[in-house]
Amino acid sequence: MIPPFFFDKTNSFCISLDSRSDRWERMRKQFEFFDMDVQRWSASTPTTLIDPFFDSLNSAERACSQSHINIYRHILKNNLEYALILEDDGCFNYHWKDMLENIYKQIPSSEMDRFSMILLNASEPIDALFKWVPQKEQYLTGGYIISNRGAKWILDYYRDMFASADWMTTRLQLYMGCAYSFFPWLIIQEGKDSNIGTKFNEDHAKVVDCLSAIDYSIQKNYYLEAP
Repeated sequence: MIPPFFFDKTNSFCISLDSRSDRWERMRKQFEFFDMDVQRWSASTPTTLIDPFFDSLNSAERACSQSHINIYRHILKNNLEYALILEDDGCFNYHWKDMLENIYKQIPSSEMDRFSMILLNASEPIDALFKWVPQKEQYLTGGYIISNRGAKWILDYYRDMFASADWMTTRLQLYMGCAYSFFPWLIIQEGKDSNIGTKFNEDHAKVVDCLSAIDYSIQKNYYLEAP
């Protein structure tokens, strides 16, 4: 059985452009607040792409996807059992660690042993509140945990032509299964430009609407800025 998750710099990565030290500094302060040891992962750019992508993707989407792909390869190369992957516009729920720990109480150990991914943020709300439930087509890759087998599946499935990161993770959920999410989300996007390809304005507006619908205060429950 996979024991309770343990994260440190060896398996926790925050994707951030080298040129945006301000973005990294904001995330670093947040990690310090939550006593997290996270490695800064240099975000790919349109000039540093190394893989083929579908023509429908724009340059920002390709660069964002390349960043995630590079981490997947790092997971396999270093035989990591799982990894926490973050983008640099995430705001953690103050209780996210307790929420994540509850997954072991709500999901059978036999399923946890073969999980593919755990979404800490997602594109759609979930009817069941404060409960980890299986997911099939949740988008967004602002914060998630992916297993070794999940990373391998994506790299194998898309080896000839890669798609956007959030599309590839939806196919992972749909075809491999054993993917879970929680509502209210453990991470939300702050609604500012992260410069790594997320549709920050649209995503944040939806977050506000969904959490307001269940009377869940963003200001009270999420780390929005460094104190």
